[in-house]
Amino acid sequence: MKFMHIADVHLGVVPDKGKSWSEQRAQEIKSSFQRLLDVAKKEKIDVLLIAGDLFHFPPTTSMLKELDAQLNELENVTTILIAGNHDYRTAGSPLDRYEFQSDTLCLGTGEPEQVVLEDLETSITGISYDRQIITEALYDGLTPELPGEEFHEGYFQILLAHGGDEKHSPISREGLLSSGFDYIALGHIHKPEIIAADQMIYPGSLEPIDYTDIGARGYVIGEAVKQKEGWSCRTEWREFSCRQYVELPVEVQPEMTNYQLQKLVQEQMDELGSEHIYRVLLQGYRSSLFQADLNGLMNLYHIYEIVDQTHEAYDLEQLQEENADNLLGRYIQSFEGQEDVLHQRALEYGVKALMRCREFEK
Repeated sequence: MKFMHIADVHLGVVPDKGKSWSEQRAQEIKSSFQRLLDVAKKEKIDVLLIAGDLFHFPPTTSMLKELDAQLNELENVTTILIAGNHDYRTAGSPLDRYEFQSDTLCLGTGEPEQVVLEDLETSITGISYDRQIITEALYDGLTPELPGEEFHEGYFQILLAHGGDEKHSPISREGLLSSGFDYIALGHIHKPEIIAADQMIYPGSLEPIDYTDIGARGYVIGEAVKQKEGWSCRTEWREFSCRQYVELPVEVQPEMTNYQLQKLVQEQMDELGSEHIYRVLLQGYRSSLFQADLNGLMNLYHIYEIVDQTHEAYDLEQLQEENADNLLGRYIQSFEGQEDVLHQRALEYGVKALMRCREFEK
């Protein structure tokens, strides 16, 4: 049984509102989902697992029809999804009433629901969100053997779960790992995380949604094989997003000019990939007359923001002379002859702190 596991696609989101690339990113997220379905066809998967937040908000009937048409092109593929905290399923909502023409099922709310795929000897259990915030631990004590339901012993048991923080169904990782499920397909956390190899995984969002989603994003593909001693499952996380959010620390030197700084930033972005979206973090020391200006790059690259974390470079000899009769001067003098890295760092931090105190006093 071959499966694909995705989560947190957030169809309908418009990232980075107000930025020049905002609408482009909204379209890229839609395109990435279609690209993923093309991969699913090529890989000839049997089951597509969607662990919540396929949509950025509760979908309209029009959005569901569009999805249905896309999924209908997957031949011999069963799609099982749950609603997450963004696309939650309320009674009477379009998601609650919609009847898929494709081989697709959105699991219900309230109590765990189980789907049995007899031809694949696979059972899939899950619960959809019916509201944005769920503080109850939905999955505590949950096992593949649901009360009142026939248990298919020897089947490959999958759990679809969404959450993992205090406002979105807290999860006991140890508890889930010992719950009896063969594979636990998680959603909600956008950063990919393999909690237990081949058994319990957050695939992360398919595409980064905002600047906090730093790093690569993608999906999981897996295969379960029934052997004499039981099921064997092998999974692979694959990078898929067309671009990433990248935090780029840039070391500023006191003698540096804006031309040199701009050239340095440009070289680093070209090396990492000009397609990415950057938060440029200016660090190090600058002269008192230097004002960083990277406006020339803003139109050439996707730069979300430039954060100036630099500090003014101080002339320690001059500071000591001017402050010989106070704490700052005595502090600098106490490091005379101490050239090792540890003492120099202590000197640097101490001077910085004392100078900041002066700024606050002003």
